[in-house]
Amino acid sequence: MGYYDAHIHFFYDCSLDELRQKIGLLEKVGLAGINILVISEFPGERETYLNMIPGAYHSHVTREALENQKDPFAVFSLPPHLKMVPFLDARFMEDHIEEKIKMYRKRGFKGLKLLYVPEEDRTLNIGGMEKTFGRTCKQSEKITSSIIEQASFHGMPILMHVDLRRYGNFVEEMIKSHPRTHFNIPHFGFSRKAMSLLLDKYPNCYTDMSSLISFMEKEPAAYKSFIQQYQDRVLFGSDAVIGEPETVLSALQFMKRFLEDMEIFDKLSNKNYKSYMAHGSSS
Repeated sequence: MGYYDAHIHFFYDCSLDELRQKIGLLEKVGLAGINILVISEFPGERETYLNMIPGAYHSHVTREALENQKDPFAVFSLPPHLKMVPFLDARFMEDHIEEKIKMYRKRGFKGLKLLYVPEEDRTLNIGGMEKTFGRTCKQSEKITSSIIEQASFHGMPILMHVDLRRYGNFVEEMIKSHPRTHFNIPHFGFSRKAMSLLLDKYPNCYTDMSSLISFMEKEPAAYKSFIQQYQDRVLFGSDAVIGEPETVLSALQFMKRFLEDMEIFDKLSNKNYKSYMAHGSSS
């Protein structure tokens, strides 16, 4: 049974031959599929771009890595067996939303990624939409709602980075309004308590454990309890960049050790991913 990673960023600045070798490492350890988050549309100014990128990833934002975002499909044919599923990262999309989502869907994008940070996030060093675009929270809600509406119409599962402690009401409204669209709120929504409320109420809601290893190590009992309780709705996600497959391998190895339960590990890395990806168009 193969493993699936629901959360990998499309950053690389090596040659395609080098990337082929790196991706080959994922196949060797049993990866069957990965969701790749591609920022196909981005502003010309690097500083503007960085306002909507967590500080931990700024070192990956080279000019070459940005240019590689524009046409990712050559990469998807590199691995012979590993299934690479492109998710459109729409964090910079503001206008002509209906036409753009339709266009990207026709190009082959299967899912949607949103970084919903209306205001500055100092913890993750993200400038936010207000600073980047000069938008109010209400304006960001309106634009994001339109993007979700179109993605949902085209049957695209959605990965939505958001702090539920700050924007939980808006997220709940989106999930509730699109019951046939599957949402993944990664990082346990930055609040296990808030995440639990959504998982309890909405069967189309999932979460992933990306970038939470350091927190799991500090509070193993609490995190194990959460994963056990929601073992049918938690996904494996590494938050890696495609040019650093060792991050994926390290996260997989950690989760095997941490869970000490292969049945639950198999759900996180296989069964739940397939359930999440078995989306339908919104009603």
